[in-house]
Amino acid sequence: MFHLFYLTRLKTVFELTKHKLNEYIYYYLVLLLASTTIYNEWLVYSLYASKWPTLYCGNEKFCKTVLLVADPQILGEERTNVIARWDSDRYLFNTYGRALQHVNPDNVIFMGDLIDEGSLADQKTFERYLHRFSKIFFLKNTIPLASKNVIFIPGDNDIGGDEEIVIREKVDRFNLYFGSPGVIENEKIEFVMVNQLIDSMPTNINPTNRTNTVKIMFSHIPLTTRWTKFTDKVVNEFKSEFIFSAHDHSSFSFISDIKKRKQTYVQRLGHNSFDEMSRAQWRFGQQSPNSVSEIIVPTCSYRMGSNNIGYGVLTIDTFRHSVTYTILWLPSRFSCLYVYLYVLMLCIILYFLHLITRNSKTIIYRVM
Repeated sequence: MFHLFYLTRLKTVFELTKHKLNEYIYYYLVLLLASTTIYNEWLVYSLYASKWPTLYCGNEKFCKTVLLVADPQILGEERTNVIARWDSDRYLFNTYGRALQHVNPDNVIFMGDLIDEGSLADQKTFERYLHRFSKIFFLKNTIPLASKNVIFIPGDNDIGGDEEIVIREKVDRFNLYFGSPGVIENEKIEFVMVNQLIDSMPTNINPTNRTNTVKIMFSHIPLTTRWTKFTDKVVNEFKSEFIFSAHDHSSFSFISDIKKRKQTYVQRLGHNSFDEMSRAQWRFGQQSPNSVSEIIVPTCSYRMGSNNIGYGVLTIDTFRHSVTYTILWLPSRFSCLYVYLYVLMLCIILYFLHLITRNSKTIIYRVM
């Protein structure tokens, strides 16, 4: 008798629960979709930003911070649809805004491959890309986009190169819209911009001893991974201790012997877990006269086929003559898109279960 009473009550609870689920199914589905959207479009970026390393440089009087943006490659109109372009633009906008707020940099350097189809675009299309680029990266809407604190380096997707012939008019167009000086000096710091795509380097207006000045070279194409005549030329001319490059979409650190023209040290800069992100910092002291360090900055676009994406940060301490390199790792957008897919499938399944059960005959037993 007790078992019958227990089973009857259990069935009553089950039927009542099913009735409530059917009654509020639309609220549950909306809540599930809304929660997923809030996480994927806002919360995940804030979670990653909360794990970014703290930037420290001692006496601020002797410190400069530089935000490095490598290979953003905003998508073009020929190879991608409007939804893909919108999603990629939104991802760059969300991540760059948080990086800018976290770093509060003295300079921002865009390290080439700014526009995926930049070298292929006609003038009207190029201007549309330029407008999108300005909106994504909070830039002034005047020509050129470069300023005292914002610097641009051309990449092969911008002017040609790699597998495409570089045409002078493409180089001139880039310089017109993004033009930046080849050498920038600022309180014992010297930035040198070189372009291996056209074997171009600026005039060395200040061949000072590098013990007095922190000399840093920037190039879109890595210079010491494959030692060329151009590498010899720029390294010996400017005697920079540090080279920062992009193009490869992943992050590595190299130390090379200038006289032997070969690498003596290689380290892959990555992260294996969410918790390791706060330790993504590497400090480089003054180099010996015969060596040069090169750091490849990872891409900040999730469309480049790399799992490790992020922004680079330089903290330059002129008092200690040192450079600290930090990576602000970014969340995987494809993981978020897969979450959307799984949640949508779950919602469809729940909705069909609702349709099947809502018209089924419900018998509720009353126990007196």
